[in-house]
Amino acid sequence: MKKTLRFWILTLITFSMIAILTCSLFSSYIVTKKSLIEKSLEQNEVYSLKLSKMTEEVFKALQANLEARKLDVVEHIGNPIELTKILDQLLVSGKNFNSLSIIGDDGVAIATSPNVGIIGNKIDSPGVREGLSKKENFISKPYKAITGRLIILISTPLFDESNTYLGMLNGTIYLEEDNFIQNILAEHFSEDGSYVFVVDKEGTLIYHPDEHRIGENVSENKVVKSLIKQKSGFQEVFNTKREHFLAGYSYISASEWGVVSQTPYKSSLAPLNGIMLKMFFYTLPFVLLFFGLAFLLSEKLASPLKNLALFTLHSSCDDNKREKPIISTWYFEAKQLTETIDNYRKKSEETVADFKHQSLTDPLTSLRNRRYSEFIFSDLLEHRKSFSMIMLDIDHFKTVNDEFGHNAGDQVLKFLADKMLAIAKETGICIRLGGEEFIIILPNYPLQDAYLLAEKLRNEVEKNIPPTNRKITISTGVGEYKTGKESISDFMHRVDKALYKAKAEGRNKTLISN
Repeated sequence: MKKTLRFWILTLITFSMIAILTCSLFSSYIVTKKSLIEKSLEQNEVYSLKLSKMTEEVFKALQANLEARKLDVVEHIGNPIELTKILDQLLVSGKNFNSLSIIGDDGVAIATSPNVGIIGNKIDSPGVREGLSKKENFISKPYKAITGRLIILISTPLFDESNTYLGMLNGTIYLEEDNFIQNILAEHFSEDGSYVFVVDKEGTLIYHPDEHRIGENVSENKVVKSLIKQKSGFQEVFNTKREHFLAGYSYISASEWGVVSQTPYKSSLAPLNGIMLKMFFYTLPFVLLFFGLAFLLSEKLASPLKNLALFTLHSSCDDNKREKPIISTWYFEAKQLTETIDNYRKKSEETVADFKHQSLTDPLTSLRNRRYSEFIFSDLLEHRKSFSMIMLDIDHFKTVNDEFGHNAGDQVLKFLADKMLAIAKETGICIRLGGEEFIIILPNYPLQDAYLLAEKLRNEVEKNIPPTNRKITISTGVGEYKTGKESISDFMHRVDKALYKAKAEGRNKTLISN
């Protein structure tokens, strides 16, 4: 039996549609696969950059904490008892150090916090030798301390007024124990096998989710080789265990470390089959529609088969009626897809805004944090605005923690924050620098008015009872920025000296800085 014209038309259309559908799905597969890989690489690069910036900010804060107290250390260099008190205060306020120590210029440990039994001993560890040799701020590479711990050393040199080298003030981070690096990096942004690790400038693992690998050298890894060359970016990589990953990496200049965020290759492509299945079902209505049109065309061209064509037309018309809602739904879905993308963008912007807010807000007191103060100072300097500042500290705060516990201490900090906001919210910006140290920045506020405001706050705190049911007091230092005559760092140091002078003169007092 010879084939009819209708048969050949439908055959041609069928082969054409199959060829088009196959080419479309294949090209979509390639493009989608490439898009998923690029998206994963970009996400990991952005995430590693975010983590590196956070880590770098912490390092700057740690170094600033040491710098802020080294004058006190130099002043009491011959008094180990007073030095231990200073270290205890710094350990509480700094929080990110696991321990602190003061090493003399001869390498002998003068004071430590906590006491690890090395006072009076000559310390001949790599970090101490490097610090005594350099006589400058530095962050050591990981090494085994005499206590047996794997640590890194953050150090600042000590010089007296005649510029004589006295030794070094050190903060240590225990890499194999709980530390700020773990707090920042422990939880990756996804739960698909992705993870983060950190290496030093020689390719040694400083942080890894598998604690047993900390201290391992992975310099053969391609990503780590790039970090050793102080580069940032993203790439596909096989790790030292020959596992395929999509990695983003960022170099931290402050510590000469590198942060790597990586996702398993298979995890990144896991959505691919689902996406292709959806694309197939989205394409299927069009295929059916074209076949319906082919049936109509075949009827017009193949009149000898009119009866069969009428039967086919009847069936096709029913199909066509059922297809219209799908076509309509397709347009609706296109609209929905646009709305979904818009919603996703808005959600991403909200997430970024929320992260920015969190990064500039102290989570305990809801006051602005140290990082926010840097933005405020920068803005004030840029617009050459005059401003005053109140720096305050809770008197004997350590005893609150010791007697009532850290939870009670947190409640006292919240109590003080509420008082600050109640008094200065309309006129200034309340900021928690860390620990029990706070500042109030007062734009366009004369020095005398700032002093009166500080006194008002001090009296308000003194006459009210905090959650511990025991009165607390605060000491405050007040200063007005000398525009064009000093840096913000000098200004902060000047007001800080007034604060500590107030504490030295009996506490519960406000002093104006010179």
